[in-house]
Amino acid sequence: MESKFNPLVSIIIPVYNGSNYVCEAIDSALNQTYKNIEIIVVNDGSTDNTERIVKSYGKKVRYFKKKNGGVATAMNLGIRRARGKYISWLSHDDVYFNDKTERQVEALSSSKSKNVVVYSDFCEIDGNGDLIRKVVLPKNSSKYIRTFIAVECDLYLQGCSLLIPKKLFYLYGFFDSSKKCTQDYYMWFKLASNVK
Repeated sequence: MESKFNPLVSIIIPVYNGSNYVCEAIDSALNQTYKNIEIIVVNDGSTDNTERIVKSYGKKVRYFKKKNGGVATAMNLGIRRARGKYISWLSHDDVYFNDKTERQVEALSSSKSKNVVVYSDFCEIDGNGDLIRKVVLPKNSSKYIRTFIAVECDLYLQGCSLLIPKKLFYLYGFFDSSKKCTQDYYMWFKLASNVK
């Protein structure tokens, strides 16, 4: 009998001065219906009480603190410390639907290759958690994904909706720390450029 596909997923939360929302982000990670996860919080040199808040979760999260260097450096540290086979990025001011990880692992389980990036629809919310809009993304062939990333202005790829095999970072490189606000799209282009 074939064993169930049940890989460890590392949910990485990079945070800088995120005391206002980081609890909600961590709670949404802890509330995932898929249970084979680890939660890594990387404190990127916060000067507020982020550290105290994160440490209050005890062993429920793996906590790392570093000098401020930007989200790319925080993500890279988290990826290097991750024990999981898959990486899921959760910004400190975002939240996951409870079944986000479970549904993405289910999609992977039915895929011939397990070295694929899974993305999903997502909702934009305001600071109070009220819905701004729901973004429904088209199902793209791998050939179209680069055009989709570059051209679709109303529909775009949200980094927190992705599930990425960790090995791809070691094959194609980590987030570029010289890019302060486009490090995510630069990474998606880099990954997409290797689509066969």
